[in-house]
Amino acid sequence: MNNKNRSRFSIRRAVAVLFTVAITATALISASVIFSLTKNREIDHALSNYQLVSSALSQRLEHFDLVGEQAAMQLRTLLSQQTEHIERSEMVELFGATFLGNPFIYSIYIGFENDHFIQLINLRSQSTASQIHLLQDEAWMVVEHLQQGESRVKLTQYYLDNFELSRETVDISSYYPTRRGWFTRAEADEVQKTAPYLFYNLKVTGQTFSIKVPDLNAVIGVDIALNDLHSQLEQKLTGTDVLKGSDAYIVSDSGRIISSNQNGTDADKVPEISPMPLSREQLALVAQSPLLKVSNQLDWEPIDFALSGQPYGLVIDLFTLLSKATGLQFEFVNGRSWAELTEDYQLRKIDILQSVAANNPLTAVHLTSDPLYELGYSIATHGDAPNVFSLGDLEGRIVGILKGWSIIDSIREQHPNITIYQYDNYEEAFHDTRIRKITGVLDVTPVLKNKVTQLVNDELKLQPLAKSSLLHSRFYFVAHDELKPYVALINEGLDYLKALNIPQQLKEKWLDTALHHTSHLPDKTLLTVLQDPIYHNTITPIELNGGKSFIYISQVNEMPKEYFVLVIPESVILDRVYSHVLYSSVWTLAALVIMIPFVWRVSTPLAKPIKRLVTETKKIKYRHYDKVTAFESPIREVNELSAAILDMAKSLDTFQRSQDAFIESIIQLIARAIDEKSPYTGAHCLRVPELAFLLSDAAEKSDEGIFESFKFKNRAQRREFRIAAWLHDCGKITVPEYVVDKGTKLETNYNRIHEIRTRFEVLLRDAEINALKAELTFPDQKEKLQQELKRRKDELVEQFGFIAQMNIGNEFTTEQNVQRIREIGQQTWRAHFDPKLGLSPLEEQRLSNNDDKTSRIETLLSDKPEHIIPRDSEYTVDPKLGIKMEVPEHLYNLGELYNLTISRGTLTREERFKINEHMIAGIKMLSSIPFPEELKDVERIATTHHETMKGTGYPRRLKGEALSIPERILAIADIFEALTAADRPYKKAKTVSESLNILHKMALDEHVDMQVFQLFIKSKVYLEYAHRFLAKSQIDDVDESRYLSG
Repeated sequence: MNNKNRSRFSIRRAVAVLFTVAITATALISASVIFSLTKNREIDHALSNYQLVSSALSQRLEHFDLVGEQAAMQLRTLLSQQTEHIERSEMVELFGATFLGNPFIYSIYIGFENDHFIQLINLRSQSTASQIHLLQDEAWMVVEHLQQGESRVKLTQYYLDNFELSRETVDISSYYPTRRGWFTRAEADEVQKTAPYLFYNLKVTGQTFSIKVPDLNAVIGVDIALNDLHSQLEQKLTGTDVLKGSDAYIVSDSGRIISSNQNGTDADKVPEISPMPLSREQLALVAQSPLLKVSNQLDWEPIDFALSGQPYGLVIDLFTLLSKATGLQFEFVNGRSWAELTEDYQLRKIDILQSVAANNPLTAVHLTSDPLYELGYSIATHGDAPNVFSLGDLEGRIVGILKGWSIIDSIREQHPNITIYQYDNYEEAFHDTRIRKITGVLDVTPVLKNKVTQLVNDELKLQPLAKSSLLHSRFYFVAHDELKPYVALINEGLDYLKALNIPQQLKEKWLDTALHHTSHLPDKTLLTVLQDPIYHNTITPIELNGGKSFIYISQVNEMPKEYFVLVIPESVILDRVYSHVLYSSVWTLAALVIMIPFVWRVSTPLAKPIKRLVTETKKIKYRHYDKVTAFESPIREVNELSAAILDMAKSLDTFQRSQDAFIESIIQLIARAIDEKSPYTGAHCLRVPELAFLLSDAAEKSDEGIFESFKFKNRAQRREFRIAAWLHDCGKITVPEYVVDKGTKLETNYNRIHEIRTRFEVLLRDAEINALKAELTFPDQKEKLQQELKRRKDELVEQFGFIAQMNIGNEFTTEQNVQRIREIGQQTWRAHFDPKLGLSPLEEQRLSNNDDKTSRIETLLSDKPEHIIPRDSEYTVDPKLGIKMEVPEHLYNLGELYNLTISRGTLTREERFKINEHMIAGIKMLSSIPFPEELKDVERIATTHHETMKGTGYPRRLKGEALSIPERILAIADIFEALTAADRPYKKAKTVSESLNILHKMALDEHVDMQVFQLFIKSKVYLEYAHRFLAKSQIDDVDESRYLSG
């Protein structure tokens, strides 16, 4: 890790930060405690408010029930006590008296077995006054449905507050009380209450309380409007801070919504459209059109349903948009089951019956519209039930269907083996499916999917069914024949909406998107919590739709069970908590800001001594141990630390000096070892540093040329140069002695000229033997033969002398010399002994196979295969070292002809590389040493003294601009010492003038730096060195001017 980039701060800042952190930590702990306490307080406060709202709603619902039940029971009692026929006016007066003190009663009515119906409606409540146009002071409305001869009429009378008749209207009636749910479900001993629905006369949501009057063969009904309940709910939620933004519901124990503040949100939004173009005839038709009554089911969500008596669903939106497109006005009628709606349509109480399947018998006898929408069918089965793909797969099984479905008879007719159970609601049907009493529940897919989701039926799964002649996917509406022009206009409206892509938009709204506004609680989790009493009357955290909320549930009615459910966003409660915590935190922060300058000032007595200590430690860092001083401080620990730093500096100084002396002694030891390894290198490694030091001192004193700005920066840099000079030839420790010591061309570990001389002796011996043999054969030619022997002897003596001279290597070997060496070498002699005897295993491996081991012809000089010494492995150098040297193929070549024909000197190409390789070895050795930062350039300085100014040197072929002055100095020191050395047996020592002459030529040839060479002359360093290390015979006169001119 690079610590240089890490941020640092002062002790003063540290003290301030520590103080700040301490206060901040305390503040955070306080804030946490405050948060916890405030949160609990806010939850308790919210719980108290919720309980008040719940209590108020409970009291209001209980009051509604009490008012409805008491009114119904009171009227039943009064009417049962009547022994004579009660006149209509007396009946209305009795109803009016019941209204006194009960502003929540919407209407009171009585229905008889003969379908005679009398109703008194209170027009003074807000729920009714806004629904119709009233004349001034009109307060009551009496509605009477009765039979007059063959006709059934509806008589509507409006009364003033004192029951003085204001006006009346007469209409045709299709209303029969005996067919209404409140009438058929009424009992004599107990008041019955309906679910919320839309009242028939004025579209007000409410509930009906009904009871039988057996003595009159009639049923009394009392309507309680729930608009006040909804208003009170809204008022409570908007009037209390901890209730704002909450979702409130009054629901039954099954989760069905009775009232909610969510009414009219997402579900009420329909696409904006422009009216469709109408012809003159169509405009006239719309102008005289009556209010068309359209059926609205209670619980066929999301297609057609009612919530708190208000109509919702895909088909409701469709008719709403048809009204905007055509101008026709529709009135939705709900509060009835599908069977009751069908009956109302047949009795002409309803003009349009919508969501009729194609196989419904009504489509055959009534006007049928174009398709309204298209839906598939599914069956909801138990999760582990077998797969079902069609009605045929249900043969022999029991299927549940809601009462009133037109397909029931068709299924029984075409699939007699399918048993059908009819249910009043989905809850019962799903229950029987879960206990496997029936196979599943059949309905259209969206409705089933919605119900399974709402009623928490995770055990059930939906299985889509294939289309068939029974399961028609298209749904229509039917209307009476006299409405034919209106049906035609509605069909045109459907085409108009299709062109605007409205059906797809409604499909996305109701079928593809889960609206928060439904007939049941909008989340299964809410229903689960509702049915668990442990969550009642307390605030519970809950996750809904990925967000965090709180939920409060309280029972507000016992019979039937009804609950107040409040879903509060977490922010409603916690925002107040955060606000309080923020307020406390701001004051804490303000106090902290005020205290920081004081803390900063107080930290000064500690900060100053610490800064002084930092200054002293920096002296240690840069190894200025002798400059470290102690100081007094009033703080005892700082005072002790200052004394400890001084002691440490002294100790480090002593240790550093001993280490430096130790390291340099080892370096000098290495240099001496290299020199003593071979007597031919003499004291080279010891003398080169001395000469380099003399020349570097002269360079520092000079202000000419490149030396103007040259100076060692400090003692460490000078030491770096000194160590590099001592180690400049450390790589030679790896070079074989015979290579370093090679004084003749044929020399290896010994001078092989002796072998060659022996061979000449053999040739001379052979010549003498041959001459003696010839004399015995030809005695008369003895003199001639002796002359030939003498000539041959002289020839061999001369040839050996030539070969011996070539072996010395003092002269350049010409091409003629090379040719003569080869000619001499071609002479042969016979060998008689096995050359493989007495050899080491390695020598045996090198020796080539020879079939004739005992007698063979050998040449005087040869290059044999065994003379080639191969490398043990491929020679490679790390590219990072920057080595640029040509590597010979073989390690050594000991061939006799190959060595004798060396053009200059005594070294072969392989041996020359081995000598030069000492620089590579030096680089490897020195680069592996972890030198400290102040000695990081030792390896570079020590291994560049064989580079040249023109870039032809080795091992890196660096040019002059890449070489520093110390490197150039070391190069000249190395060469001058080698030229003047008198302890090299392979050469004679040169005089000072000869050596300077050679150096001058090398400077001219850009082998060494000319300016350093001239400094060498000007500063008399060469002369000082000569007097210290050279023999007097080597010190001759030098004409310095010839080297300094130009």
